[in-house]
Amino acid sequence: MTSHANLGVAMIVPATYLDAMQATAARAGDDRGIRFYTDEKTSVRRGYAELDERARARAVELMRLGFGVGDVAVLGFEPGLGFAESVYAALYAGMTIAPVPVTVGRNPRSVIERIETITADSGARLVLTDAAARPLFDEADLGPALVRELGEPDLSLADAWTAPEITADSIALLQYTSGSTGVPKGVVVTHGNLVANEEAIGATVHDGPDAVWVGWLPHYHDMGLIGLLLRPIYAGVDSILTSPSRFLRRPLMWLRLIAKHRGTFTVAPDFAYRLCAQVVTDEQLAELDLSSLTHIVTGAEPIKTSTVEAFTSRFAAAGLDPAAMIPAYGMAETTLIISAASGREVRSLSADLGGIERGDLLPAVDDRSVDLVLCGPPVPGSTVAIVDPATCTPVPDGRIGEIWVSGPSVTQGYWGRPDATAEVYGFHVPGTDDPFLRTGDLGAMIEGEVVVAGRLKDLIISHGRNVFPQDVEATASAVVGTDPSCLSAAFALDEHQPTEVGVAVEVDPRTLASGDADALVRDVRRAVMSEFGLPSVGIALLRKGTLPRTTSGKIQRRRARAELLAGDLTLAAVDGITVDGERALDVPVT
Repeated sequence: MTSHANLGVAMIVPATYLDAMQATAARAGDDRGIRFYTDEKTSVRRGYAELDERARARAVELMRLGFGVGDVAVLGFEPGLGFAESVYAALYAGMTIAPVPVTVGRNPRSVIERIETITADSGARLVLTDAAARPLFDEADLGPALVRELGEPDLSLADAWTAPEITADSIALLQYTSGSTGVPKGVVVTHGNLVANEEAIGATVHDGPDAVWVGWLPHYHDMGLIGLLLRPIYAGVDSILTSPSRFLRRPLMWLRLIAKHRGTFTVAPDFAYRLCAQVVTDEQLAELDLSSLTHIVTGAEPIKTSTVEAFTSRFAAAGLDPAAMIPAYGMAETTLIISAASGREVRSLSADLGGIERGDLLPAVDDRSVDLVLCGPPVPGSTVAIVDPATCTPVPDGRIGEIWVSGPSVTQGYWGRPDATAEVYGFHVPGTDDPFLRTGDLGAMIEGEVVVAGRLKDLIISHGRNVFPQDVEATASAVVGTDPSCLSAAFALDEHQPTEVGVAVEVDPRTLASGDADALVRDVRRAVMSEFGLPSVGIALLRKGTLPRTTSGKIQRRRARAELLAGDLTLAAVDGITVDGERALDVPVT
């Protein structure tokens, strides 16, 4: 372990995340811990000392089965304390963890195929699961991997545990990304990466011993795993959790848990705050006290100023402090966090759309504008450079380029994929020796803060102008309605298509049932062409929930384009896009 000065006090920085887990057990005991709610009235809690003892006992069992340092354990659990305990058990055995989603939606086979893919790709010899998820693993072809349910530990084994021989360079986690094509890649996260990122989070949000984290994010996603589960463990503070499905069925439960436990920290993507602002009634609002919240992190998807304003104004009556909102930017390839804006109200830039199309962030001069949120300065230890993606040279502040990141939180590459790793890792900015990660995101630096504009690979180039798909999607979705669970996907079309740009728009079934789909197609096209000056636009309308999403709920644009053109999506209306060789409607496209 090493030490550093923090507010005049010598703080011990652990060498590995396992060191941090043990330190938390010794420091916090069972006074702090993790509580999981299966519903609003039913919860289970484990203190950190108890989790430590149970982890040591289970680790001995795993070691006696022949598992240890260098082995990968796939973790497939329904939301609950079982997942947290499996993380403890595997890390205490010195293993590398690889979480997988097991929630079955409309296509159970896709869940099983993802489990098979990750198990094979990681080379895992062990799968830990629970009784609820076990049938998926029994049906999957997992080769030689042993599937084992996480049972009750034999606590008499705890004292036989010896710490595994791991270092900061040992691999703690394979964080599988969803990928816009649906093919997962395992991001290699070392213990040193985890420690560096948790230190950066702590230096940014300052969650002291009385902090209480509350949330519902998917435990297999980087923000849910590293931000919501591993951060409280690292800091030795209380964590109050529930499942994503509970939140989606009843968003009010999240807010009630914050009020009940006097939560100080929470984290969620933009849509969650928008949903709460829309569905919480005046009567429900009157019962809430959110004055304890000091840090409300929003990230993982584009942050909308309209959402921030709606959420903070709606819940001001419940004591919510607008300055508690923290726009953050990060990704799995940097372990989690890259930048965050804390300690002040959210700031945004109303940028000129024409300037953005030319690559400059300039103040808006007319209605052709887009609001971009400032996501704060790089967190301590990280360096951000904005680079011309073609020449790999830095660009001035205010100029849009690719966001590059350097620092101890940058991970080691993609598991077993040297070519994919070489495409984005180990680049150098002229005049510096440090290796940088190419994030694939476009953005700029404004007054020392990161502004994210969009994904480089998703950029739509029209007659030399850069059009960001999320801006087109926001315009299209605004025309068809405001249901936050309805998504849109905008993408460029090739020369074989009758139009230059395609937009697939999800529509609430009630809107489709009560309206004229053909007229809606025309309205969306008119709005998009007018706002962005595009010469031709094809429109497809689909029912809510049809477009492919990542496991964290983000739109998969390239996969959506491929499935739409192949005729694999059920359409309510389409025009200006050749779908599987046929034009579905005969509505003028210009």
